[in-house]
Amino acid sequence: MRKMNLIAGQVLRKNLRGVSWWLMVLMPLLAVGVIAGIVWYMTTTTQAAKVVVIAPAPVAAALQKQSDDNQRYVPVATEAAGRRQLKKEDADGMLVVKTTASAKLYRRDDGQSISTGQITQTLAGLNTLAVAQSLGLSQAQLDRLLAAPKLATRSVAFTDSGKMTSTAGKSDAMKQGLSTAVGFLMYMFLMSYGSIIAGEIATEKGSRIEESILVAIRPQTQFYGKILGVSALLGLQIGLYALLAAGVWLLRDAIPMVKDLLATVDLAQIGWGFVLISVVFFLVGILSYTVLAAMCGSLVANQEQAGQALQPVLLLAMVGYFASLMTANANGPVIGFLSYVPFLSPMIMPARFGIGQAALGPALISLAISVVFLGGFTVLAERIYAGNVLTYSEGGIFKALRKSLTLLRAK
Repeated sequence: MRKMNLIAGQVLRKNLRGVSWWLMVLMPLLAVGVIAGIVWYMTTTTQAAKVVVIAPAPVAAALQKQSDDNQRYVPVATEAAGRRQLKKEDADGMLVVKTTASAKLYRRDDGQSISTGQITQTLAGLNTLAVAQSLGLSQAQLDRLLAAPKLATRSVAFTDSGKMTSTAGKSDAMKQGLSTAVGFLMYMFLMSYGSIIAGEIATEKGSRIEESILVAIRPQTQFYGKILGVSALLGLQIGLYALLAAGVWLLRDAIPMVKDLLATVDLAQIGWGFVLISVVFFLVGILSYTVLAAMCGSLVANQEQAGQALQPVLLLAMVGYFASLMTANANGPVIGFLSYVPFLSPMIMPARFGIGQAALGPALISLAISVVFLGGFTVLAERIYAGNVLTYSEGGIFKALRKSLTLLRAK
């Protein structure tokens, strides 16, 4: 145990002292900062499009009431006055309304974008009102004519016995988005930490350091030590992000952008069940891919082949990630089957669970399969690692894997 902790500490200290790990930690934060800065700049510098309106007084007044932060309407007396404002670039467009059934919009080429949908909707409402008045309809009759039908919604789930039960309302789109984000983060994390552990092993093999190390340390101890060290790095990065997120949460009312974003999100609709399922699947998935990367790293002969070791890891991750993106529009047997397959289920099952394609029971079954597989696969990977860590085959990763499996069967 002491030797395993020694190896884990060496992996941890080596990466903490280097620049690449810190860049890997900071790059997502810098990306979020740049995106937030662009959004802030666009929202603070973009002015509302100005549309001058030449129309009968009631129509001009109705349009003026529709002004908002994106588009504002300013009545003018004559069309000539509107043209002058367009020429001087004091307005972005000119709306000429003869009747509510017919209007013309003149837009300046270099002006700001003008939404025609809002104009059309307002004029359509005014035209309906004018037609109703010409037909002698009262306001009450017009309200009945334009009344929108009431649609009652009810969220339901099915028990194992097939009984339908009501559930609390949920936001499928929000959960689908969060599931996609979790899958993307898993892909980014495994690409980073898979590169770290595969590169560690390939570098030591290429420099022949392994021959000296394994005189004093068993291959199994070294294998688990490296897994533990990389897991500690992963936990440290997640912990740093969690502290930062907690700080942003505490200061959410003091940061206008965060406050406005949270105002559009109903956190109660996400549910702790979905959060816990996603977090556990995320951890199990990262550990599974880390073990796979360590095993593949032992199959190459030197650091130059570390990229080959990572190819199967990234290929599996890409399949899982793209399958998770398809869950919203594909609920067939293939997606259902893949959501139980280890390596793929950590990305697919949270997405299916989030949008209601899978209940809690199937999600827990899929999680149990992934956990059991992780234990068995770790033992297999440890044996392959022990058999290949001192083997320098130039035949490629798949040839080395076939040779390792043959030797394991012979034992």
